[in-house]
Amino acid sequence: MPSNPNYAELLARIPIATSPPVADVDDLDSDSNTDNYLLAAWVSLIEDWPGTTPVNLMTLTFDIESGASGTTAINIDATSSAANFTFDGQDHTINIDGTSTVTIPTTASATQHVYVSSSTRSTDGTQETVTISYNNEDSTVTGLGLRIHYDETKLSLVSVSDVLETALFIRPEAFSGQARQVIDQLLSGRVYTTMTFEELSLFDYAARGYIADTPTADRNSYVGDYIPLN
Repeated sequence: MPSNPNYAELLARIPIATSPPVADVDDLDSDSNTDNYLLAAWVSLIEDWPGTTPVNLMTLTFDIESGASGTTAINIDATSSAANFTFDGQDHTINIDGTSTVTIPTTASATQHVYVSSSTRSTDGTQETVTISYNNEDSTVTGLGLRIHYDETKLSLVSVSDVLETALFIRPEAFSGQARQVIDQLLSGRVYTTMTFEELSLFDYAARGYIADTPTADRNSYVGDYIPLN
């Protein structure tokens, strides 16, 4: 019989908010060709984000619209950045008619770099998959807020995957409710029981990182073997 879900894992996947694509009616990136953007944010109460660099923030898969040609931009700007740090968002150009080139920035002092680290065309030429990455000489800051802009007349966002879970505050999603669907899939086929006070306490400690969740071999419930982190 299926065991209870790993609640400590699930809690990390439930951000404060989610964000499907938003119409860029105010031209926030000063590019009239990019008419949509995607929001994402990571917020840490202590300076421990993301913990290691460089790191991938998310992977975006776009359908290339029928009849689209030429080039189209992926523009990256910040809604917020860590105090005393400069934000460096590297815009990217997708070559719809050929191969897209990526440029990995050289890190600069006190600078949060966000850039496209890979841009890959599908075998049949109908999709472009883009990985958004982050780098900083200081790997422990308080977080970052982003807008990823694109032109919906040439690109249709079909999936957002491999989102960095560490201190995730706003989860980007390709369509409204996508994050909920991911959680529902994780919960599928599970059996639920009422949590005792002691189990609730363990769950809370694991979620806050006070103890490590190391379940026993015969179940993947959060109720397993726990070890102190300190």
